[in-house]
Amino acid sequence: MNYKGILSALLAIFLVTTLKAQDSYDSLPPYRKDSTLPNFLLLRQDSSWLSLAQIPKKTAIVITFFNPDCEHCQHEATQLANSMNKLKKIEFIWATYAASFEEINEFAEKYHLNDLPNVHFVKDVNYSIPSFYHLEMTPYMAAYNKKRQLVKTFPAGVSPRELIQLLE
Repeated sequence: MNYKGILSALLAIFLVTTLKAQDSYDSLPPYRKDSTLPNFLLLRQDSSWLSLAQIPKKTAIVITFFNPDCEHCQHEATQLANSMNKLKKIEFIWATYAASFEEINEFAEKYHLNDLPNVHFVKDVNYSIPSFYHLEMTPYMAAYNKKRQLVKTFPAGVSPRELIQLLE
């Protein structure tokens, strides 16, 4: 076999192997494969872990991945804070990755969400939420019903009225 033939055969093997490897990559986010509420471990300010399994059963849950500096997140917080009297039966998990607890606390205080028993601010130190939902922007919200099944995701926030209609 000549030099060009060997080179062509090696190139063909390389291309087939590369294409096969690309086929095996699963681009479907995990939440699309299983609609059950995942049990994320999220860090609280007191250094304890919040496990979503700790949230009382038969309670709707909304997970919000946010950044305190994000204007859209601030708008979402304002909307939800103004409607919290109608959203008391829903547990809200506000999670972020990069912000410090000082920034998180300032955000929670500014939007009057810090003293509400159904609102939890945590850090996603394992980067579990963005990986699970393949999110691209904040605020990203995932709403789970009382049976812990995903009802809907919101890549750019949601109105309190829509949450009430979906979860209560």
